[in-house]
Amino acid sequence: MPLKFITEHRAVSFLDPFREFARTDLTIEVRHDPLTGDTARVLSFRARPLELIDHQVFIDRSQERPCPFCPGNLERMTTRYLPEDLPEGRLTRGGATLFPNAFPYEAMNAVLVLTPEHYLRPEEFTPELLANALLLAAEGFRHLAKGLNYASVNWNYMMPAGAGLVHPHFQLAAGQKPTRFQAELLRRARAHARKAGGADLAADYLEATRLGKARWLGKLGPLGWCTPFAPRAIYDVLGLAPAGKGLLDLKPAQVEKVAQGIARVLGFFAAEKVGAFNMALFTGLQPDGEQPLLLRLVSRVDIPPMGIDEINYFEKLHDEMITFLPPEESAQRLRATWKA
Repeated sequence: MPLKFITEHRAVSFLDPFREFARTDLTIEVRHDPLTGDTARVLSFRARPLELIDHQVFIDRSQERPCPFCPGNLERMTTRYLPEDLPEGRLTRGGATLFPNAFPYEAMNAVLVLTPEHYLRPEEFTPELLANALLLAAEGFRHLAKGLNYASVNWNYMMPAGAGLVHPHFQLAAGQKPTRFQAELLRRARAHARKAGGADLAADYLEATRLGKARWLGKLGPLGWCTPFAPRAIYDVLGLAPAGKGLLDLKPAQVEKVAQGIARVLGFFAAEKVGAFNMALFTGLQPDGEQPLLLRLVSRVDIPPMGIDEINYFEKLHDEMITFLPPEESAQRLRATWKA
């Protein structure tokens, strides 16, 4: 059954004082995404070049007190697991370390420090570093999330994206029940399977996007990459695997491909002057195969000239998104970086 990518157009007219009160006609594009159920409004007439967020302010502030994630501090300033849960107290792999979140919000909630380096620019996160962190995340779920069903690997990069510390770190969460987003994704996947004779929503979304070409980036390892039909940010990039694949099912070589995709997106963010972002990788932990493996990276930008946060009442209270760049255009910009 073909997926419906629904777009509504709404016309608005007014007399513009910046054009001597000449009549101005604008079109608002309202999109409904068949994968996530998201609704987004594309206001391309408001698009303008971004200004790079100055990280030095945050770096300077971070040096006013000891960073608990830096070498020499991590061992004495971060939590450890109970001996009966993890005898060694923390998990390590390469330069990454995983330990309990001191401010937990789920049954299993961990912090994963990616690197001993206190600060890295987006383009400095190498595929090797990211793959090592994702493999440690998978190890953490295997050891510490037994019996739990739904998990995510989350990343707030820099303070405008909600980071509490400059030092790069993931937050892992796993629970018996899905988050609201995961539950909606699962509900839509089940509904699509019922209506389409068992068809897989994620596979159908990827195929429709590939055939449509405008938002398609390419296949890299287990994930198909694209920009979502209804984006959640000015720059929003999606990696998606058909149902039946979870993070714990991936082989190291496949995880390395996922990391390559993330690194490509971060390089693109840097080129577009995106200095803060959020990432979430959603995965099931049980072998039922219903939860699609979905990875999403969204920009967090200050809109010039006043440095306005792109998130306002519409996103926070109406649960709909406003963006200034059509996803087809952001995909076109990203393709050059993606192929390179």
